[in-house]
Amino acid sequence: MVTPLPIVIALCAAAVVGLAEWLHARRIGRVRGLLLGNAAPSVVALAAPWVRVAGFAILTWGLVTLLTIDGAPRGDAAAGKPVRRVLICLDVSPSMHLEDAGPGGLMSRGKRAREVLQSVLDRLDMTTTRVSVVAFYTAAKPVVVDTFDLEVVANILEDLPLEHAFKEGMTNMYSGVREAARIAEPWPPGSAMLIVVSDGDTLPDSMPPTMPRSIVDSLVIGVGNPHRGSQIAGRSSRQDAASLKHLAARLRGVYHDGNAQHLPTSVLAGLRMLRNEGDQRVAQRTVALAATGVGGLFVCGVSPLLAAFGLPRGVRRAERAVASRLAARSDEQRRNTSGPRAVSRTLVGSTSGADT
Repeated sequence: MVTPLPIVIALCAAAVVGLAEWLHARRIGRVRGLLLGNAAPSVVALAAPWVRVAGFAILTWGLVTLLTIDGAPRGDAAAGKPVRRVLICLDVSPSMHLEDAGPGGLMSRGKRAREVLQSVLDRLDMTTTRVSVVAFYTAAKPVVVDTFDLEVVANILEDLPLEHAFKEGMTNMYSGVREAARIAEPWPPGSAMLIVVSDGDTLPDSMPPTMPRSIVDSLVIGVGNPHRGSQIAGRSSRQDAASLKHLAARLRGVYHDGNAQHLPTSVLAGLRMLRNEGDQRVAQRTVALAATGVGGLFVCGVSPLLAAFGLPRGVRRAERAVASRLAARSDEQRRNTSGPRAVSRTLVGSTSGADT
């Protein structure tokens, strides 16, 4: 994202340099005929003022942009406070151990949920993002709140047998949503994203709570085969896509079938919490560094070009001819002056010898 402040400062620098070039052109215009005569200025001399103005503008923009990226404080991020939060509502019921998920249908639903979530977590800028996890089965319990360590989240998703923390029974997906809403209630408005991952094998629909203003994005991800059921506890279990879509509609979010494919780019692009500002800063820093190098080259390279090609070709030939004539005349004068001196030294030497 291009900020207006570096552009404004660069335009001011271009205006100041342009004014200086105009004043300089007025002064040298009075004596230009003494150097060029009737010859027209060279292309390099005509382009030099414009190149200097452009070079200073580009250089200023690059330096100010680098200062705003690397040197300026960034509000809550600079103070170590999170500016974004991701709240994961994870189904840990026994049906998540059924192996009917993944592209080949041989992966457990829980493992597939971890893979899909990991693809989302890999896109987070953890310098400004905190992650919370709520596990639900017959009830819902918070596992971790506001962690910045993705290894902790990965350990929760992979190794912890969270289903043993609940009583046996039917899965209550809406209890997880209620617990997530309770946790997100005190957060600043528009600062969090809710991700619900489940196979949809839950109790009959119940009205979910009104989500707090802090939840700006909602994403419901389904895992498990949505067409063929698998046996567990004497009944058939499959991904209930209709229930998950209904939940996504109530949350004003997006449903995605994560059974065979990860989240597409089109879905991620619509999630405001996943617009990684860190990647934007890296790209902007690269452009600013390139602008600094190009602007510095323009500013520093004008003087050598003017020294080599600033005068018209005819004037350069005339200067070389005049310089050669002056050098020849100087050599002739040295020869003429060195002759009498040598004769006088000889006479003086001979006279002194005769006297002795």
